[in-house]
Amino acid sequence: MLKQVSWFRRSRLALLGSVLVLGGTVMTAQSAEAPPPFKKDLSIDELMEAIVMPSADAIWKSTQVDVTPQGEKSSAPTNDAEWLALRHQAVSLVAVTELLLIPNLKVAKDPKSTKHNEGELSPVEITKIYKAAIPAFQAHATALHALALKALAAIDKRDLDAISEVGGDLDAECEACHLQFWYPNQAKQP
Repeated sequence: MLKQVSWFRRSRLALLGSVLVLGGTVMTAQSAEAPPPFKKDLSIDELMEAIVMPSADAIWKSTQVDVTPQGEKSSAPTNDAEWLALRHQAVSLVAVTELLLIPNLKVAKDPKSTKHNEGELSPVEITKIYKAAIPAFQAHATALHALALKALAAIDKRDLDAISEVGGDLDAECEACHLQFWYPNQAKQP
């Protein structure tokens, strides 16, 4: 009889162990399928000001040629460190476009603000447009992402002509988004 109890006890323990292992596997699979919710601590305006604008400006300035009394002065990278710094800006632009795809971001740090510059909508007005057209905003962010990747590839090739071309496309995409969300009334003016 003692042998039977011990066999029964071992079987129960083995069964319990199998259930725990299987349950842990299922829980691990479920947690891998359901990522944690996005943190929405920063607003679109903050991301634009802190990352998008400086990164895009760096790309635009990298192909800028100023004509001075002393002759032409290029802003193009001239050494490995400058190329790496420009690459970092492009990587930042690629990364921030992922953040811009998070649905229902705040438009501004204070989305209830009615302050705005002449010709621009207030955060309250932009929020209304954004909430009504999140897929359109995400399409702009996706287009910006693709252009940032093109800029990164051009930088890796150290191809100033390609960087200049993608810079023009970046400018056009930024303006298209701004005309839809930030200052749509300017698009209606003759």
